[in-house]
Amino acid sequence: MTGPETDRLVIVALGLVVGIAGYVVLRRSAKLAVGTAVVALCFVPVWIGVGLGFNGNIYVPLSAVLVGAAALALLPIADYRLSGVDLVVAFLGALVVFSLFAGNLAVALAFVITSLTYFVSGFVLGRFAPSRVGMDWVYRLVAVVFTVVAAFAIVEFVTGWNPFVALGTDNPLFAQWGQLQERGGIVRAEGAFGHSIALGSSLAMAIPLTIASTFPALGRFAMVATMVAATVLTFSRTAIIGAGIGLLLCVLFLPGLARVRTRVVLTAAAAVTTVALLPLVFAVFDDAGTEASGSAAYRLDIIALVAHMNAVGLSDVVRRSPTGELYFQNFQSIDSQLILTGITSGFLAVGVVILALAYAVFLVVTGRARATTIAVVAQIPALATVALITQYATVLWFVVGLTAADFAARGSAAAVRDRSSALVAPHRRLTPITERGASR
Repeated sequence: MTGPETDRLVIVALGLVVGIAGYVVLRRSAKLAVGTAVVALCFVPVWIGVGLGFNGNIYVPLSAVLVGAAALALLPIADYRLSGVDLVVAFLGALVVFSLFAGNLAVALAFVITSLTYFVSGFVLGRFAPSRVGMDWVYRLVAVVFTVVAAFAIVEFVTGWNPFVALGTDNPLFAQWGQLQERGGIVRAEGAFGHSIALGSSLAMAIPLTIASTFPALGRFAMVATMVAATVLTFSRTAIIGAGIGLLLCVLFLPGLARVRTRVVLTAAAAVTTVALLPLVFAVFDDAGTEASGSAAYRLDIIALVAHMNAVGLSDVVRRSPTGELYFQNFQSIDSQLILTGITSGFLAVGVVILALAYAVFLVVTGRARATTIAVVAQIPALATVALITQYATVLWFVVGLTAADFAARGSAAAVRDRSSALVAPHRRLTPITERGASR
């Protein structure tokens, strides 16, 4: 056995040991499990992990291993109730697996394993965490951890120092994500997320959950202002738009923010932060020149791939070069998760996602959505213009899992109310007769 093969086996073995040990330790406390997973997502770069071979095309990040171990540590859930979100996710999962039989097996296998490591682990963690630790505890955890993430991002921007890049390893993921980005001559904040869009979009999802938490109002305002500032300093238009939409939807439609003063102060805190940073943002985009417009033009070019989607399964235009590079017709990067889903799983999968998002929008504008649904809806522009990259993918699916847990909890509460009404109703009908009998 050659040296590199031996090294790979050792690394895989170490990864298994870490996963098993993590599972054993995290089984002791549900709060420890959920907290460890969220911290790992935010502070363990995606390039630290285990390569599984296949010409270096399949790689499992340590953060995903810890999230998966934490998700398993939360099982079993005694009172489990399916929700509509569960059924949608299960259907999408089935379409992903079916792609193994409807296209290039080697390429499809890489997508399936990626789905299991990045997406499924995040969804399962979010789906079961509220049952074990409570939804408000999860909100408070997200608020605290992402406030720290935002503070580090601000420090990174001010100092120009990113400590996570120093943790670089010799693997394809570090080569892809380990280089700091610039826009207009200014280094963009990206923290441990490997990309400014991934950091900014993850912070944007944390904002509605922070607003919905039970921290004192002043604390929530400070946390949201910090997250908004950090999002702006990523200089990602997608992330800034997502944060703005999430904040606006919370102010207009989030149940529980009944006090007008709360909504006004929350809006003011975010507005003041944004306005203070707008001159810097405009200056950076002006200096960037055609860089920003070029990326927008590229996103328009990839729309042509829609015509090459199959009903189900991997598109015929997806191929891997002899050197291992993945191509989608003539494109190597697909800056749209909706298009990428259609190319890899079929337009049926895209249709299901679009219908689910449309229903979520309906719930939001009718005032029946909670913070988790608002956080997902605010990511619609990102899903149309960005692929689910690095930890952002797992964070999004974690929030989708929280949304499923919220739907299931509300369904369970409604069922309990119905049973209670059924028990009380006969008693109410008999009461007048009993009273008449007593009066005689």
